[in-house]
Amino acid sequence: MSQSAPPKALGIFGGTFDPIHEGHLMLARALRDTFALPSVSLIPTGLPQHRNAPVASPQQRLTWVRHAVAGEPGLQADDREVRRQGFCYTVDTLEELQAEQPDTLLVWLIGGDSFHHLQQWHRWTDLLELGHMVVAARPGYDWSKLPEELMRVLDTRKVAAHPDALHKGRISLLPTPLMPFSSTELRDKLAHGADVSGLTPVAAEVRQSGLYET
Repeated sequence: MSQSAPPKALGIFGGTFDPIHEGHLMLARALRDTFALPSVSLIPTGLPQHRNAPVASPQQRLTWVRHAVAGEPGLQADDREVRRQGFCYTVDTLEELQAEQPDTLLVWLIGGDSFHHLQQWHRWTDLLELGHMVVAARPGYDWSKLPEELMRVLDTRKVAAHPDALHKGRISLLPTPLMPFSSTELRDKLAHGADVSGLTPVAAEVRQSGLYET
């Protein structure tokens, strides 16, 4: 029998999802299954601070996420950042979720590239204490290139990627290979009229929107 996560644990996967693709869903499933989480919330960001505004509107990206996770056990869309005014900061989202569910452990996913720049995030040291952080890096990611302070953070907080290791303030590495393409590459394929039906579950909707055409 597989191990179970703590009775109250919630997976959190935020991102622009511009647009959502199979790689995102694979990560969400891996987070759910690795830590035996009852649910994982995918949270499309509204207005991100650290990057240019997404091509698709927040509401459009939320709609695509909702359609992409329909029928996926334990995966759900959360619209809180789409509804939020101004810049969206992860620390605010996690604090809001924790206030709503004070007895729930937040198990939140961050990409390896984003973790590399974590010190640039708003209140980044507070982020380390707001749940169990799970880092997912692309194949071939060189951990030795992490900034020295983040390397120390990882060394002191890292625990196994296992339900029994879940604990606030800890960090695990997600043991899964990632699909070798990104939203940027998907947008490029869309701009060039390539077939993306195998890359995103909402290919027809994305193509119909015409948002990524050149």
